[in-house]
Amino acid sequence: MVTMSGRIFHGEARPVGREAEFRTLVSGLDGVAESGACLMLMRGPAGSGKTALLDALERYARRVGVVILRGSCSPAGARLSWRAAESLFGEAPFHAEGSTAPLSHRLFRRVSEATVSGPVAVMLDDTQWCDEESLTWLDFLMNRGHHLPLFVLLAQHRSGLTSGRRAVPGVVARGHRVVDLGPLSEEDAGKMARLCWDAVPKEPFVRLCARGCRGNLALLARLFRRLSEEGVPPDARGETRAAELGAELYAGHLLATLDRQPAYVRGVVEAFAVLGRPDAELLGMLSGVSEPLVAAAVGVLRDEEIVGTGLAELGEDGVRAAVLGGMPAATLDRWRELAARLLNDGGRPAEETSAQLVLLPELPETWMRDVLREGARRAELNGTPEVAARYLGRLVADDPADVGTRAELARLVGHDDPARAYAMLRDGLREAADVRGRARLAIQLARVAPPLGREPEAVAVLNAVLAELDDAAGEDREPRTPVESALLLIGWNRRSTAKMVAEWSVTLRTPEVAAGSERELLAGRSLIFAMSGFSAQTCVPLARQALSGPDENFWSQAFGAAAYVLSLAGEVEEAVRAMGRVISYGVGKGDTWGQVAALSRRSWILGEAGDVDGALVDAVRAVKLADERPWSGSVTAPKTTLAVVLARRGDLGQAAHVLDQMAAPVVEDSLLDYPRVLMTRSYLAAARGDHAGALSSLADCGALLAEFTIRNPMFAPWWLEAACLLADLGRGSEAGEFAEHGEELAEGWGNASGRGLALLARGAIAEGRDGVETLTEAVETLAGTQVRWYLVRAETLLGEALLRVDDREAARGHFRRAVHLSVRCGFRGLAERARGRLVAAGGRMYQGAGGVKNVLTTGEGRVAELAAAGATNQEIAQSLRITLRTVESHLTSVFRKLDVSGRADLGWALETLDRAGRGRPAGG
Repeated sequence: MVTMSGRIFHGEARPVGREAEFRTLVSGLDGVAESGACLMLMRGPAGSGKTALLDALERYARRVGVVILRGSCSPAGARLSWRAAESLFGEAPFHAEGSTAPLSHRLFRRVSEATVSGPVAVMLDDTQWCDEESLTWLDFLMNRGHHLPLFVLLAQHRSGLTSGRRAVPGVVARGHRVVDLGPLSEEDAGKMARLCWDAVPKEPFVRLCARGCRGNLALLARLFRRLSEEGVPPDARGETRAAELGAELYAGHLLATLDRQPAYVRGVVEAFAVLGRPDAELLGMLSGVSEPLVAAAVGVLRDEEIVGTGLAELGEDGVRAAVLGGMPAATLDRWRELAARLLNDGGRPAEETSAQLVLLPELPETWMRDVLREGARRAELNGTPEVAARYLGRLVADDPADVGTRAELARLVGHDDPARAYAMLRDGLREAADVRGRARLAIQLARVAPPLGREPEAVAVLNAVLAELDDAAGEDREPRTPVESALLLIGWNRRSTAKMVAEWSVTLRTPEVAAGSERELLAGRSLIFAMSGFSAQTCVPLARQALSGPDENFWSQAFGAAAYVLSLAGEVEEAVRAMGRVISYGVGKGDTWGQVAALSRRSWILGEAGDVDGALVDAVRAVKLADERPWSGSVTAPKTTLAVVLARRGDLGQAAHVLDQMAAPVVEDSLLDYPRVLMTRSYLAAARGDHAGALSSLADCGALLAEFTIRNPMFAPWWLEAACLLADLGRGSEAGEFAEHGEELAEGWGNASGRGLALLARGAIAEGRDGVETLTEAVETLAGTQVRWYLVRAETLLGEALLRVDDREAARGHFRRAVHLSVRCGFRGLAERARGRLVAAGGRMYQGAGGVKNVLTTGEGRVAELAAAGATNQEIAQSLRITLRTVESHLTSVFRKLDVSGRADLGWALETLDRAGRGRPAGG
């Protein structure tokens, strides 16, 4: 006999991934020659490698001269006497003629005789299906043959030991060794993977595969083989396909396992697939299984290594879908309806119940529609608008004439998929019988039309329905013009409003708003009236009324318009707060379109008010949000605002780059944004010395606003820029008509900001003392407003006018204030211009990198800070414990170094020096 102990085997004899278990089996087989009979139980679920280990052990045993008796059991054989033993020996011992000995003795004698020449290995697979007679004989064999070189290996499903059938009695009597085949480790999975690819598989790839197959050896082998055949690389590039195929194989394995289990196990798994949550009570009620059996089913699945801890591991979408796909359609619908009732009756959140209802072919009861509506509302509040859209879509499918639900659904999907929203609204217009319902859908249709370029069609539909509504309302209707509704709803698109604006000046009158007017209409009116030349006193109450009330169920575009009107009127803080509400509403509702529009408008407001840093943050955020959406190419506000902010910040190259990225046909079609684009182009052209190009852009802007009768002095004041540019070129006499135009607009708008801009234009082109007086009035007027950009311009122009009349000292004071304000606001270009003028006027402006410390001594700095804070000389002396004479000496030196005339200018001079030293602009 060949000696077995210490044998070294070839690698191909060992099943990959089960080397440790194989060594355990070999050790047991090797030991019987000296220690006597050995019984080993090998347990594991389907696909764990039991048969592969039996094959490997048989190959090894034959090589070392062991006699092999190998057989297997089956479900059918479990009811047939001696079927397992017959698979080991064949039929001969069972039909021996002339023998009177019991069969168990004859079989034992066959084994005993075989051990004379060496060890005997009895290997029986699937013993969970072993018949009773064969089990009894195995008990007899182990008791009578305990001294023989006999190795008995019984392989069975782990769940077979808890199936209620008895195990081998000799196991209990004599003891045994157990080899449990658990899930493969990631290390073993890696070894298996290396056999399928030339390249070494990456650890994350192997980990994903092992987890997807739950460490099942057979599934992993199939997965690796399939992936290799498909040419999928074993690294990050192949992870997506590996995850898909692994889930598919695992789902198939689960279904095959369920086919071998009692009906209650399948029922529990199917109930979980429907519910998606491992609630034992609900699972039992849905499947008709008692809670103890639910627990037993989980135990079976754990033994089969389908789950590790509980049913929650079956929650992957692909696995649930595979289970549900195996259920008859009628049964699945019945279970889903029952699940919805159980969840609703149990007080579960509406979202859970809605997840069942949305899948039903019919909604026969009223409560089902109510729950779906509530589920949609909660889903939107929770930041999952796509789920809310599914629920609303099911309601629309159930009742196509439900106008309110259809309009809500269009609002939800319109931002990301305007074409779908447009189609469903057109369908709804055909379905709705009530004219008010059609009016609501027509309004919504106009809202989603801009990105599709279908504004003319949408406006035509809207006007037709509004006319129908007016006819139905008779004399009691509230005055409404088609131009009002269209401009409110479609965001001022040039193509669809060109014809209507021609009627505007004739049909639009000072509004008489009834107390019950809709807030959206109020918001739209406030913007239309503000743009068309009505006074701020008229428009601001409309905007405030539109913004009053709760932040629910309003359209962010409309209320962003109301906030914009407040900013035009100089109510900056109120406008910023209102825009914040619109942004928060958009975040809560998942309304990216509304967020982008509101962030863009708030950025413009902040920039005008001198908070360039804050404006830049909002503009960049708006651009990023828009770029993440498929409709980004159809919106112009984010990049328009970003270009304006960058230009005012002094980043002229970046501003030009942003403008170049904008598609000309799209931006030229935006009535709100194109004028500001033209003004920014003019500013950039003037900065590079292209004065003709700058004036051309301003002329285009003026023509555009005239075409659409835009008469607000604060919206794109091209006339002011034209007057200032002509004055710089020494052509101020040509700019009289521009100044007159601005004065006319400012008189109509009637607020301080507009008057200040008109004064600035007039002062820029005036000469001598007239210019000084007018610009002085402009500075005083603008100082009480939030239009910091133009206040800096006014201070600088006033300083230049004073230089022209040889008042250098007064000029330096205005230049300093211009520098100070520019640095505070972040207007770098204006700050550089004012600095240059200050130095030319004989003044000083320290920009040292060290700031205050680089210009003033430590003592001077302390004295200057206290003086700027309002302390008297005596108080400074007492605080710093120095003499009064020293305080006076330090202050004299500070005034000289900072070139200021007294204490009143110390505060801004120190702040300007400090900010310049730090090299950063500040928000206003």
